[in-house]
Amino acid sequence: MSKNNQSPKSLNILIVEDSPDDADLLLAELKKSGFKPKWKRVETEPDYLANLEARLDMVFSDFSLPEFSTARALELLRESKLEIPFIIVSGTIGEVRAVESMKAGATDYVLKDHLNRLGPVVKRALLEMQERAERKKLEAQFIEAQKMEVVGHLASGVAHDFNNILGVIIGYGDLLMNELGAEGSSRKYAEEIRHAAERAVGLTRQLLLFSRKQAVQPIVLDLNETISGMDKM
Repeated sequence: MSKNNQSPKSLNILIVEDSPDDADLLLAELKKSGFKPKWKRVETEPDYLANLEARLDMVFSDFSLPEFSTARALELLRESKLEIPFIIVSGTIGEVRAVESMKAGATDYVLKDHLNRLGPVVKRALLEMQERAERKKLEAQFIEAQKMEVVGHLASGVAHDFNNILGVIIGYGDLLMNELGAEGSSRKYAEEIRHAAERAVGLTRQLLLFSRKQAVQPIVLDLNETISGMDKM
């Protein structure tokens, strides 16, 4: 499909601008660059704060307004913790102020008499935002994998220690059953102790399988027998 036949890309934007005409020129350039902007224009700090939200794709701001400024807008954006690209569109900003604004958090700047740069700047900002989101996702997955590895090591250690205790319980259970004999009135209690310990061994085996990330082999399970065992417990 050719570029000219592609559907416009939706863009939810906030425009900090006191001139409706300049805002219209900005919107026209965005449409020319293949975007379909959904926009809101504000001029004051209260209106800016009221419309600053996570669903915004980008903020465009004139450098200086009668009741507001880029510096203040950037400060409020930082305080909000929202990661929204911020592009200055101004006819008066100089190179020194532009650099200062970039250090303060602005993504880029475009001069009003060079609005033909706006499309490429916006596309680059959106691409960088997408790459940052992907990096954060990968970092979160890596951290989660590390947590699971720690849990696996912990489970392995607990399972080994618990197996040692269960070995003692099973051993003394066998000795007790031998002393009670096959007809002893208390033998059934000793047998239940041993069976419970054997079930616990099965649980520790599952912990070891989890900690070692081994493939679990399916087995045929008699549900009636399992439920009967639980009923005794």
